[in-house]
Amino acid sequence: MPEDRWIIYLMFALLTLIISVSFFSDGDKFAEGSANEIYNQTGTNVSNEGPIVNLISRLETGSHESQLDAAAELGQMGQPAADTLIEKIENKAAGPGKINNYMLLALLETGDKRAEDVLLRSLQEKEAGWKAVNSKAKEDERGEISEDMLQAIEAKDKALRKHIASSLNIDYREKTDELEEALTSEEQDYNAYASIALSESGAQEPGNETEKLLKALKSKDGNIRLAAIMALGEGGEEAAVEPINQILTRDYPLIRKSAAFALGKIGSDRAVEVLLKEMKSSEEEKIRSSAAISLGKMGSEESVPYLIERLREGKVDVRSSAALALGMVGDETAVEPLIEVLESGKAEDGRLKSALNTKPEVRKSVVLALGEIGSKEATETLIDVLLDEEEDQEVRKAAAAALGKIGDPEVVDTLSRVLNDAETPLSIKTEVIPALGKIEDRKAAETLIVRLDDEKFASSARNALAGMGEAAVEPLIECLSCRDETLKTEAALLLIEIGDERAVEPLIQAYRQL
Repeated sequence: MPEDRWIIYLMFALLTLIISVSFFSDGDKFAEGSANEIYNQTGTNVSNEGPIVNLISRLETGSHESQLDAAAELGQMGQPAADTLIEKIENKAAGPGKINNYMLLALLETGDKRAEDVLLRSLQEKEAGWKAVNSKAKEDERGEISEDMLQAIEAKDKALRKHIASSLNIDYREKTDELEEALTSEEQDYNAYASIALSESGAQEPGNETEKLLKALKSKDGNIRLAAIMALGEGGEEAAVEPINQILTRDYPLIRKSAAFALGKIGSDRAVEVLLKEMKSSEEEKIRSSAAISLGKMGSEESVPYLIERLREGKVDVRSSAALALGMVGDETAVEPLIEVLESGKAEDGRLKSALNTKPEVRKSVVLALGEIGSKEATETLIDVLLDEEEDQEVRKAAAAALGKIGDPEVVDTLSRVLNDAETPLSIKTEVIPALGKIEDRKAAETLIVRLDDEKFASSARNALAGMGEAAVEPLIECLSCRDETLKTEAALLLIEIGDERAVEPLIQAYRQL
């Protein structure tokens, strides 16, 4: 019996031990589960904070591709990323507009339910600003000289200054060195010319600087007179118009060339008559050419018939300057004569009407002028120039830009064919992209959207589509359902940038996480 009791005690002890071990084991599991729950509630945000900050930094400073990748990674982080993004967007802490766009894209990619309201408010603000800015931009653009034309005029100005610099009187070596440097400098500096022009003036000489420069126009030293003319031109000094007019008709050729140039810089109507006279009758090619450019800078409508006459000038430089001047004035009466220059420069039945009109300098100037005037009457001729493989590439590029500036939707198919033609030189295709962007047409937008996935043209296509504004919205919305993720993402970013409210619901639907 005692042995049985001992066995019972032993079994009871073992059972107690087993129960105790089981209890403590379950307690550990409970404690671990509680800790995990607490971590999930609070620790996740702590662990994500560093990566979120780093990714937002990439949104703010990275390349376009890096910014898109960062937006996608933030999207995968869900609510913690959304919290930070919303705070930055609503506190206007997202920096410049483009950075804010990437943040809105990242917010969309999180699938957060708050994204719709945030996006709607942001796009409403953008749309109001866009319409105001875009309306003013279009208004300004109508009377604004294109970048291509400005570059052509600047090239003419540089060539003239270089010609004057190379012709300076070697008898005035020290002063000539300084003047040559001033004339050939990329950045034209009033002070550089003024210091040379005033080098003869005493410190006690009466009068302000302008009065001293006007007095320097009468110096016996040609270099002093030339420097004074250039300084007064750079300063846009109206008081100098009459004395410089006199110099233009009386001084020796080098000084007269600088006078014709300076009058264009000053831009006074009081110079028109003397510039017209010199353009028509001066024996100096450079004076005729410079006078034509100056009349164009002034926008002198009075000069149009005389500039048209110069299109038959016997010198390439003058002929091209007259064409550029007609483009700057923008009078449509010049369209037919300009078209005639292009057509007469091509052989017909094996015969050439004008050898001078075959010159690329003349042809490019005429093409640029037609683009500035903006008449659809020139469209067919410009298309012929663009498609002509024998035409100089610079002329063809100018034709593409001119067609874009005219903005006729009828040319979209032609521009698209040029863009898709494997034989078209890359330099010409590069000019076609912005040309399509200036034509507010659905087909133009569709052509550009395809290029968003093309490494060679993606950046210029983005800029062109963003500039199209409302015309690009519907095609971009349709692209949100693209299978190509790159196109979808680019389309979403562009819709955010354009800021049209019509895009809100399609964007939310496209990024809704089921």
